Amino acid sequence: MSLPPQDDSPQPEILSLDEFNVAIPQDVYDHLSKQYSTLDGDGDDVDGETKHIDRILSCMKRSPVDTCCRVNNIQSSVKEVEAGLEQYFTESQHNNSYAIQQHETLTDLVTIRTTTPTDSDAATLYHSKVPTKKTCNLSNDVPSDESDDLFSNWQLRRKQGWPLTHRCVIVDRFCAEAVLRGADIFVKGILCADAGIAESEEVAVYASLPRNGTKSKPITRGMLLQNFCDRCVFIGIGISQCKRADYFATSSGIGVVMVSTAGSPQPPMNGVLVEKMILQNLPSVVVAHALNPQPGEVILDMCCAPGGKTTHLASLMNDNGLIIACDKSRKKMISARDFFEANASCIVPLALDSTKGLLELKSGEEWKSPKEIIDTASVANDGLKDVKGFYANSFDCILLDPPCTALGLRPKLQIDTKSAKELIKAADYQQKFIRNAIPLLKVGGRMTYSTCTINTLESEENVKFILKEFPCMRLESLSHLPGLPGLPDKGLTEEECQMVRRFDPTDTIDTMGFFLAGFQKVF
Repeated sequence: MSLPPQDDSPQPEILSLDEFNVAIPQDVYDHLSKQYSTLDGDGDDVDGETKHIDRILSCMKRSPVDTCCRVNNIQSSVKEVEAGLEQYFTESQHNNSYAIQQHETLTDLVTIRTTTPTDSDAATLYHSKVPTKKTCNLSNDVPSDESDDLFSNWQLRRKQGWPLTHRCVIVDRFCAEAVLRGADIFVKGILCADAGIAESEEVAVYASLPRNGTKSKPITRGMLLQNFCDRCVFIGIGISQCKRADYFATSSGIGVVMVSTAGSPQPPMNGVLVEKMILQNLPSVVVAHALNPQPGEVILDMCCAPGGKTTHLASLMNDNGLIIACDKSRKKMISARDFFEANASCIVPLALDSTKGLLELKSGEEWKSPKEIIDTASVANDGLKDVKGFYANSFDCILLDPPCTALGLRPKLQIDTKSAKELIKAADYQQKFIRNAIPLLKVGGRMTYSTCTINTLESEENVKFILKEFPCMRLESLSHLPGLPGLPDKGLTEEECQMVRRFDPTDTIDTMGFFLAGFQKVF
């Protein structure tokens, strides 16, 4: 039996989401801070943060305020999706109220936003280290009978900072980020928990995160909460779906259904209207509209997984045309194939490294169109076509959303980029995709370049690279679409900055960090 820690044992560090700071390596912070220095405040900011990068990081730990549902026009309509969502929320009896409406510019996008007052549970929990129960009325000195019944060692528990009103569950960081997006907790995301948790019991949920500047000891999955001595952040309250032992005896299934979450209230949307709509971040929806695919066109999506943008292209084309969807990972493409088949019929998935997807036309060899290459390709045992690449001037449109540092994703509780050198390497790697994409594009063809990061090396400065290295590419204005202009002093003229779209987490749109540019090949 595990014994409770003594008074001199290492104590846990328990934080509210409000006071928690996203962990980021110092040289990465310095690099990004310099990039955004032109947007720094003058010291009079309401939030007390004068550096723009600090404001971005503060937003990163919360989900965007809107849940975005992109309608599959092939199988449904905006009206059907709106009606289906209204029915879902009515039948599921959520604690929060939600407003459902069509986006004013992106007409195939339906947004869901909470109408719960700002003094709601979610807003209160954002500033709290522990949950509260209106029925408990605990004083500062003496626990209630309920806490005494729950915890025989309540004095030590109070000293450590754990709640006396709830037993606790601690989840890993990735699980916590999903919870902040509206997900429930699967058992495999639970690291440790209080003893005695019963089915249907209300529990407090915390995220385990390493202390700043220290290397944390590995957590033994299944250990008792009383032995946890690392840093954690309070993220909400849920209802346990099983007893404690079942968290660690099974590898699948939901362990806790969330009731209230710190930050922006997000509805659980897993499995909702999956044949009629797809959950996407707003900037990702903008990408396909920027490319503006037309029925009958031949399109290349160079880095398609998991496939949301690809199916959006098919939806805008009314499933009429040919979309070649590529990704280096065979495993990802097998998964994407099933997703594509459920949403459209014009998409051909390929396990292909797009940095090597440009075929050289050898002497005496006949140029073949993408359709001819696909039609004559052999099929591997896993069902994917065996295609090595395509010839120059093959595609009407190219969607290039290359691998990036993903520094714009929200919510994010820790920056995984380990050094500023990785920011530079990412931009260099993206240029390999660019060098292959442009020859594949037909003269007159269109291309979008996008990244889900806030690193300007991967965004504005790669647009500068395209315009300098490929005079055949002309920047096209996307100012009619949502978003902000590009950052100044990053290689683009003032006019060019107005033509690209940058999404800043601190903006009133309240979305992820993202960048998008559109081009046309003019000769």
